[in-house]
Amino acid sequence: MNKPTAIEKLKAMANEPKDSLKKFLAKEILTHDEPLDFFSLVEKFGMETVYHYEDLDEEVMREFYNTYSAEIIQIQQEDNIQHQTDTERSWYALERTAKKINKDLDLDQER
Repeated sequence: MNKPTAIEKLKAMANEPKDSLKKFLAKEILTHDEPLDFFSLVEKFGMETVYHYEDLDEEVMREFYNTYSAEIIQIQQEDNIQHQTDTERSWYALERTAKKINKDLDLDQER
């Protein structure tokens, strides 16, 4: 998929009527100077390095987990992985969601 089409698809994800991890992350990705570079940066450095949630306090992370807990738990169950904390579960779910979005955008075919 070419870059303009991928950006349009990201915008469509960000504007979906139903709140979801995918919608949340698409909105966040679009705030980056080069949104499509987000995926390779996450692949190279990890979500926590690229996406600065480590700067947020525990209360904000708890709110994030509570908002998306059903999806976060579902992702963990699908992958048969158990994390010890809600924060670890949240990070893992964000990384998996980024991979799903990247796959939906079919950006690997461009590289």
